[in-house]
Amino acid sequence: MKLKFVFCCFLSLTFASEALAAADAGLRYMQTRGVVRCGTDLSAQTYAYKDENGYWRGIDADLCRVLALAVLGDKERIEMVNVPNNLVSKYLATNKIDIMLGGASYSASNEIKSQAVPVDIVYYDKQSFLAKNADQATSMEDYKGQKVCVVTDSDDFYNLEEYNAKYNLNLKILPFASTQRAKEAFLLNRCPLLTGNVLFLQNILKSAGVKDTTTQVLPEIISVKPVYAFTHKENNSWRISVKWIFNALKLAENLGINSINSDIFIGAQDVSTKNLLGVNPDLWNKFKVHNPQWLRQELKELGNYGEIYERNLGKESVFKLEREQNKLINDGGLIIPQPFL
Repeated sequence: MKLKFVFCCFLSLTFASEALAAADAGLRYMQTRGVVRCGTDLSAQTYAYKDENGYWRGIDADLCRVLALAVLGDKERIEMVNVPNNLVSKYLATNKIDIMLGGASYSASNEIKSQAVPVDIVYYDKQSFLAKNADQATSMEDYKGQKVCVVTDSDDFYNLEEYNAKYNLNLKILPFASTQRAKEAFLLNRCPLLTGNVLFLQNILKSAGVKDTTTQVLPEIISVKPVYAFTHKENNSWRISVKWIFNALKLAENLGINSINSDIFIGAQDVSTKNLLGVNPDLWNKFKVHNPQWLRQELKELGNYGEIYERNLGKESVFKLEREQNKLINDGGLIIPQPFL
């Protein structure tokens, strides 16, 4: 009996050690590899793309740089990986990527069967339609009975079904395995309507070479969609680190700290700000960042949440998207920064 008890204890310790190792695997892989691999959708120049000089641009590229600077100390140690919507779980489970950005689908059924777990809301988008012959339509009634291309088993798919039933439009839904396939079908005229994130739809008009000015993103909004970052569900330490690294960007904006004035706040007396800027280094050290004062460098090189948004999605970008829900909650939006305590 005593031998059996010792053996059981040994097994328990072994499994606990393996679980702890799995929880820290994401950070260890990145630190050993020396690069952060960020999954995104590269099928259009929406979330991440290379400019004429081969430099990565886009909201996902900048968010990936934030992570690389925090955990590796160098914002350019990133790798952007194209990940089809239906392969997010597989890419995370096989360590082909460390984090998934780029508007991947999220639903209750997906979370149950997937290895991907949401970290936090990165920003909000809207689901709408990209439509052909939009100049001839006065409402969605003009598309009644038409075919719609959509990614199957996604929040877009289920939102579309609900919208279709609610307004009795009798839309014929054509499901595809990925955004790339759905986009290709739309461009090949297999369907006059394509539904997805407004950001993605708007970029198709620019990057896919759509010359027909009658093809437009419709003003109808199917739903407001939170866009999440995803990590592997067993890499809990990495998930928590990502959550608070991204929260640091939001909290900095909420405190009025930006790319120009960050040094002014070093003498702040409140605990949350001192923790945030690494004046008190203990809390950031628990997250195993490269340097507890990483945010000071990040703010100077990339900016706070608002600055990153405006540069990539807002008034300084080709999209010119109003912040709306992406304003901080104190400014009437839905973005909620948490104190760093």
